[in-house]
Parts: sequence; C-alpha cells; structure tokens
Amino acid sequence: MFPPRGLPAVGDLPCHLGHARIGFGALHRRIVEPWRSTAYSRSTCRTSEDALSTVFPDLSSLSPPPSERWRVALRHGVPGGSNRLFHGDNLAALAWLAEHEPASFQCVYIDPPYNRGTKHAHYADARSRSAWLEFMARRLVLLRRLLRASGSLFVQLDDNELDYMKVVLDELFGTECFIGRVTVRARSPSAFSTVNRGVFKASEYLLWYARSRADFRYHPQRVPRPPDPAYTRWIENPQDPAEQWQLGRVRDAFIRERGPLTSRFRRSDPAYQQFVVDHAQHVFRLAPISDRKAGAGTVAAKVRSRQPPASVLVHHRSGGLEPVYILNGQQICRYDRNVTVIDGVHTASRPLTNIWTDIPWEGIAGEGGARFKQGKKPEKLIRRVLSLTTKPGDAVLDAFGGSGTTAAVAHKMGRAWVLLEHGPQARTIAEPRLRRVVDGLDDTGVSTVEDWHGGGGYAVLTPEAESPA
Repeated sequence: MFPPRGLPAVGDLPCHLGHARIGFGALHRRIVEPWRSTAYSRSTCRTSEDALSTVFPDLSSLSPPPSERWRVALRHGVPGGSNRLFHGDNLAALAWLAEHEPASFQCVYIDPPYNRGTKHAHYADARSRSAWLEFMARRLVLLRRLLRASGSLFVQLDDNELDYMKVVLDELFGTECFIGRVTVRARSPSAFSTVNRGVFKASEYLLWYARSRADFRYHPQRVPRPPDPAYTRWIENPQDPAEQWQLGRVRDAFIRERGPLTSRFRRSDPAYQQFVVDHAQHVFRLAPISDRKAGAGTVAAKVRSRQPPASVLVHHRSGGLEPVYILNGQQICRYDRNVTVIDGVHTASRPLTNIWTDIPWEGIAGEGGARFKQGKKPEKLIRRVLSLTTKPGDAVLDAFGGSGTTAAVAHKMGRAWVLLEHGPQARTIAEPRLRRVVDGLDDTGVSTVEDWHGGGGYAVLTPEAESPA
C-alpha cells in the first residue's frame, strides 16, 4: 500500500512545484486517491471511463463545442487516405479523435515538452510541475481511449519529469500495463557540454505502456553486434547427420579458404568476422550442461556422450523441443542462431534490450530537410519504436508533432499516421517535410533502408473556429 510502512504520510512530504512549495498530498489526492475508491482492477489493466472521470471531473468538457469543426485546409498526393496533420490545439484534436475514432491506433508515440524551465524558438518549456502534470494527464486520458486493445504508448522524456510521469501513467494505465523503461543514449560529451557539475547527462528515456496486457502485441527485434569470439569450433559437413560431423577449428577453415598469407590474423579482423557470419551454419562453441537446470534426459545424454569422445550425440526431446547436440559432455551451440537479416544484410546480432546506444543522434539536423533545434529525434529511433509495435497498415499517432519525424517515418514504413501540432512549425517545418516524403524527394533518415521512393498523400486540417489555448 501507499505509503510504505515506516515512512511519513504523503501529505507530510513537501514538494517544490515550480516556485511554490506545496504538500505533495495535493497531487496525491487529485490523482491517486480517487483510484483507490473505484472498481479499478489492476489485474486486467482495463481502467473504466468512470474511474478516469473521477480523476478528472471535467473530462466531459474536453470535447470541442458543437460549433467547432475541423476543415481540410490542404491536400497533397493521393487523395482519400487517412494520413492527417491537425494544425491546432492538440487537446481539442484529441477530443475530436476520441469521439469519432476511438481505439483506432496501434501505437501512440509522444515527445512532449520536457519542462526544463527554458523557452525555445518553437514552444515554451517552463511550467510549474503541477501545471505540467495536469497538462499531460488531460491529454493522456484521451490518448488511452485512442489506442487499440493490442496497442502501445511511448512517452519520451529526460530525467526532469520522468518519475512523476510514471506515477501518472501507472494510475491511468495500471502498473501491470507497464512494459518497460528504455534508456536511450541521446548525446555524447564534448568539451563544450561537460562544464556543469556532476556526471554528463547523456540519456533520455521511453516509458512504454500497453493498452491491455492481455491483448498486447509486439514484434521482438534484434540488433547488430560484433561476432562472438567464443565461437571457435568448426563443422566441416553440417548438412550430414550429426553423428558423421567432421569437427575442427574456425581458424583453420579461414586460413584454408584465404590462403597461407592469412595465417597471421586476429579475430577482430573484419575479414575474419565476415567469414564467421557468412559460414555461421559451420561455426559453434561448447557450453556446459547444468545438472540442476537441464532435464533428466539431457543430463543422462550428457553422461553417455562421454563414453565415445569426439563423437556427437543427439538427444531428441519430446514436446516439440529442438534436439540437443552434445559433444563429450558439453552442448554444441551453433552460431547461425545469432545471425539474422537486419536491413537486408546477414548480420551477427543479439536480442534488443532496454538500453539503446546504437542509434546515432549526431548528424540528424538535416534529416527530412527539417531544421528543428533542441527537439528533433532520429528517424531510426522512431523506426525502432514502430518496428516493435506495428505492422504495415497499422495507424500511428503523435500528439506533439514537432518537425514531423514520426509521420515521416510512419509514411516510409507503410503505416497510416495522424500528427497533431499547435505551433507554426506544423506548416513551416512538418508539412514541407511530409511533402518531400510523398514526392520522393527525401533520401535522408530511413529512406534507404525502407527503400522509399515516394507515394501516398495526406491532408492538413485546421479548426474552423480557434480553440482556446
């Protein structure tokens, strides 16, 4: 329960929200306590709309008034699609979408203002903490309605408001719907950026939530890595039955193919590493078999395999499990399990983790021909998010559109998209960028790996009557 035993009550803990020093209990009473008195079920992650309205009693007033409608101000490319850029207040646009297109989006990615207390050329980033949380929560309520049951929400932030946001998201979605926190290397230290006290802040974060844990859908990903130097053994004839395998060393096979001049080489040499990848079905290593963790049949096979050394024993398992290949008491681990096709190239790989350091942020200023200082995200980052959670034809929503990165990447990947942006950059930066994508004039970002040459279309919508800020 909250608070933990032995700690003071929440209302007794002071919290600095902006310049005001108030009791954190005010925020607790506004967001947390109403949920304790509802029929909210954390086991299903299906929070009722009644519970949502207890947190925000004015929820019904978020819908735009009857006189407010969205009109098409511009169309470009092939007509009739569902790709749209809403240029206006994102709260009003979300309310309209929630009313007319609920449960329509497979992925919602947002990159909201980080509330760093600064002012940027395109948006203000200075609110009191309580005002920022209120600003975000009102939009998150509507974003949740827009997700499909199998869909995902990603919220990107730095460490300034990250943990406060997680509290709000845990209450709105349920803790069981929390999929993970991804740490992203967003910048590298330099002589001009390391003058502040403390360690250099290189990371940003993605909070990932499912709309429903039971219906959650995602696609596991793998990322490139150097070949594992532990794989040093060689099977000359892997196509034959395992009992007939002729075994040797990768080093000898490499020298045999490349000639004696390669007898002096290192495993870190690119030619050797490529040889391992190209011949992955021949390459293996030996791994110990645990008597405690392995099944009884595997352990018995391990003992039998020691009788005729240098001969491979095959243990066939029941239940549809793959056979285990054992050599002199150790399991044969084939390297071809670690090689996969990434962006059309056979590559040594590993499963994707929750720490992403392989996406470069340097040099992204020119992506899409869109200059958007201190707010732009790499196209490869959005591509990974969409690859994890969507398939071609799914719909993607970004409620803080900025320079249009999410829409541009979704378009190149064959996803439908809706982009919301209130600022002038919607028409001066995002729309021209999307026009270049549709016209096939954007060869930056993920265009090459997605083999993008143009196509499709979109519409720009504006409110017939200006909604309040």
